[in-house]
Amino acid sequence: MSSLATLFEPPDDATAEELRARLRALADLIARAPVPIAVAHDAECRFISANDALARLLHLPPNVNISMTPRAGEQRLYRIQRDGRDMQATELPMQYAISHRTHVANDIEIVRADGSVLYVQNDVEPLYDRRGDVCGCVSVCVDVTEQKRVEDVLREADRRKDEFLATLSHELRNPLAPIRNAVELLRRAGRDSRVADRALAIMERQLHQLVRLTDDVLDISRITRNAIELQRDRIDLRTVLRSAIETIEPLRDAASHGLTAELPDAALWVHGDFTRLAQAFVNLLNNAVKYTERGGHIWVSAAVDASQAVVTVTDTGIGIEPDLLPRIFDMFVQIDQDSNRPRSGLGIGLALAKRLIELHDGHIEGRSEGPGAGTTFTVHLPLTTTAGEPERRAGPVRRVSLPCRVLVAEDIPDAAEMMRLMIESMGHDVRVASDGVQAVAMAEQFDPQIALLDIGMPRMDGYEAARRIRAALGSRVLLVALTGWGQEKDERRAYAAGFDRHVTKPAEPDVLESLIASAVEAP
Repeated sequence: MSSLATLFEPPDDATAEELRARLRALADLIARAPVPIAVAHDAECRFISANDALARLLHLPPNVNISMTPRAGEQRLYRIQRDGRDMQATELPMQYAISHRTHVANDIEIVRADGSVLYVQNDVEPLYDRRGDVCGCVSVCVDVTEQKRVEDVLREADRRKDEFLATLSHELRNPLAPIRNAVELLRRAGRDSRVADRALAIMERQLHQLVRLTDDVLDISRITRNAIELQRDRIDLRTVLRSAIETIEPLRDAASHGLTAELPDAALWVHGDFTRLAQAFVNLLNNAVKYTERGGHIWVSAAVDASQAVVTVTDTGIGIEPDLLPRIFDMFVQIDQDSNRPRSGLGIGLALAKRLIELHDGHIEGRSEGPGAGTTFTVHLPLTTTAGEPERRAGPVRRVSLPCRVLVAEDIPDAAEMMRLMIESMGHDVRVASDGVQAVAMAEQFDPQIALLDIGMPRMDGYEAARRIRAALGSRVLLVALTGWGQEKDERRAYAAGFDRHVTKPAEPDVLESLIASAVEAP
């Protein structure tokens, strides 16, 4: 028998002094145990002692009476609750275990004197004297506050995820409805060019909205995995802001908002990624448009403060409750104040803007005086202090009058047909393959100057098709990966397979036209 076992099972001939020694050893064991333990020393629980671990947990000094039913003249030092409500004396775990002569296991909340709340799993066992009467009890506690916090965070994340998916479904249907109606309008318009032009303009605008939604979702995924790679350059922040203002102009006009831009005469040089910074400010401006009642006003200003560029975006919108301000940059948070106001957006625009600004070593903050008082977002970005190459702006679209031999490999028939018709309308000779094997065979016979290859094709994927076409035709063909896989790792894999360019679907017609022009002009 171990020494611990003999502590609880003294021999029959043990003396009183030996028994007292065993009790002192047991008391020391309880006092120093790392687990919080309480001992009731009487059947009425008038005096309850706490070991060191429990005293620390309760933020109380040692050797105090922690009873919830203390002796006359003594005060309770904390409260015990269940589901946020104070428990009656007869329901308290230790009192209940004694009165019912039973083991008790439950979950309780302990409210400390400073108001902080602990979540505790509590087990109580009655103690009996030699006559079999209850003389007290022992309570062992496990602090599960952190576990409860994590569970609450996960539940909230799960709720936001479900809300995000529902909102995403809604937001995707919004542009699909006018696109579907515009298709029907084109079918019925006949030769009415005015109606056809209007329908095409609507389709193009809604298609851009679909692309923006898709890009935002993909960017959130990249940010979550720290997979965004910035293409930094020395750029004038004023140019970024003008681009963002121009991007949201159709939405602003539709909402009849006014916009005032106050930009300095001197350049604001920053070291950043033009596309990503523009994306961040577009999200801020979209937010202003979306949460401002029709006919409102938006102000955009930029200035220099010491070594930083400071940009503010202010609106006359619905404002934000003070208790919501700390959460507005959280993922999937919507800030609509009016339950009757239709919700729009995915709740990721501000989160994405914040992260993109932080990737540029900047920071962003939001302010609002409350509902109806509008909102101001302020962005701080470090100004560059080193000279560099001037910003590189995209030149005009390169177009070519000479016909080009173009190979398209796409396994979705409608997508392949539309690509063929569009490229043929540019005056080029097009062949279409429906899988990788067919693409390789056509390339060997057709000798294309440019090949636009999908990646996820049957029989042979685009990577292997690119390798074989490159082996057969060498450098006289421009290989373009035209795919829905748009992450940085997908680009690296495409270039490793021999592609010259990587373009994410849906490709802008101007981009395709420039690529075809570069293939014709290649020596």
